[in-house]
Amino acid sequence: MTRPLLVLSRWLGASAPLWACVVLSLSSGLAGCRGLPWSSTDGPARVKAQIDPITMAGELQVHDGSRVEPAGLQLSPPSAESDWLAGTHVVAIVNGEPIFASEVLHRQSQSLAAAREQLPGPRYRVIQEDLIRKQLKGFVDRRLMAQAMVNGLEDDRHEFLDKQLDTIFTKQELPQLLAGRNLQSIVELKRKLAEEGTSLEVLKEDFHQQQLAMEYLRQSANPRTSFSPAEMMSWYREHLDEFQTKPRVRWSQILVSVAQHTDRDAALRLIESTRRKLLTLADFSSLAQEVSDGPAAADGGTWDWTDRESFQDKRISEALFRLPVGTPSRVFEGEGFFQLVVATEREDGGAAKFETVQAKIEARLGQENRTQEMERVVEELQSGAQVTTVFDQPGRPFLQDVLGRAPATEATGTAQPIHDPSDPSDPLQERLQGKKEIPRERG
Repeated sequence: MTRPLLVLSRWLGASAPLWACVVLSLSSGLAGCRGLPWSSTDGPARVKAQIDPITMAGELQVHDGSRVEPAGLQLSPPSAESDWLAGTHVVAIVNGEPIFASEVLHRQSQSLAAAREQLPGPRYRVIQEDLIRKQLKGFVDRRLMAQAMVNGLEDDRHEFLDKQLDTIFTKQELPQLLAGRNLQSIVELKRKLAEEGTSLEVLKEDFHQQQLAMEYLRQSANPRTSFSPAEMMSWYREHLDEFQTKPRVRWSQILVSVAQHTDRDAALRLIESTRRKLLTLADFSSLAQEVSDGPAAADGGTWDWTDRESFQDKRISEALFRLPVGTPSRVFEGEGFFQLVVATEREDGGAAKFETVQAKIEARLGQENRTQEMERVVEELQSGAQVTTVFDQPGRPFLQDVLGRAPATEATGTAQPIHDPSDPSDPLQERLQGKKEIPRERG
């Protein structure tokens, strides 16, 4: 991709470093990204005017004051006998540009295709509409950023950028789409996508919108990269509950089963002899591998962090949390075995020390600041935007209602997690199959 990068830099002139960066990002792996890393604004959505959701979209005013007349755009839900993917349904108009139901639903296309085979029509349509309602805010925000990204470009530069993104889509996204569906040709892929209620053009446009929005955020947001010790300490004190830890211990065990020896006394003599060796500073791991037949014997008897309340035998937990670290316990007799333990590392619980979580706090502050900056960018675009949706009610814009009744969700093309038909934990798959995972209790 080196040569295309150079060509792009020369073509776009003064803004070349920024544009070169986005193409480099795309060629380095962002093409596989399925969402943008920010949260939608908590502020009020500024919708300039509403139109009747069952009427034709008329003349609209975009944020730069110009007028557009979208021809043939109709904000209306499908008929009772149809669904959101049958035909062409506009679910939102953003500054005169339509967002179609197929754009919003294409990332769940495989799961929805399975749902269509298993659910009655009305129930299938309810699932579709629920997904659109949950994700539409993110698609509107993304469209606003993509529009802002290309508004400053001359036509020839815009066309050149589209060609570059088309090339990257073909080289990187297309192979993934084929591999993900075990297909060998574009013809097969187009046929499969049609069965799922989407198309290759929808996926390509989604890719364009995503990358344009990401680049606009990169250019417009100015997140902080460092925070003072006082800021981090203040955040730590305000969130002290988040840093509470349970008492836990790393430990080692030597277990000798009576069944592996001639009788109980023989097993007891062996483990008592082993304990005497440990008291003379013999290596615990070597002795565990030599004499123990417990579940961790092959690993030198070592167990990872274990919460205090996880121990079934309270004698063991009491010894591990009472004796000094590195001191072998006495021999404990169980049902058909003898064992001894030693704590190798221990945490008594309570609030973690500031020094041990400082790096995490700085990362959290950075994440929060990036979110705030991204929300600021989106809110600025919303303030001058003309947005109508198919769910608007008189005097009650849908997007304003969403912000008023729900916490901020990811302002991405997928405000909700992507449904994976191969993942049994997928909520949509659970709904279809009626299956719940049975938790496994540790023995």
